[in-house]
Amino acid sequence: MLVPILKQGDYLIASVQSELSDADLLKLRDDLVSRVGEFRSRGVIVDVTILDVMDSFATRTLRSMAHMIMLRGAKTVIV
Repeated sequence: MLVPILKQGDYLIASVQSELSDADLLKLRDDLVSRVGEFRSRGVIVDVTILDVMDSFATRTLRSMAHMIMLRGAKTVIV
């Protein structure tokens, strides 16, 4: 399932709507990193509150996403 990415000023907001497969997580990571560069965003908010449990792959992917976004000059908040 695709995760909608909203642009609010200098920030991007990605709100996970349902459980994501590993491929969906990788696509979300790639999409967010490319959009940070495209829009020169200052920050990214990733909302994962809908998820009851995250496996180790999901947490590693979120961590690598935050590092990649930091290298692009933006901050990441995962809620």
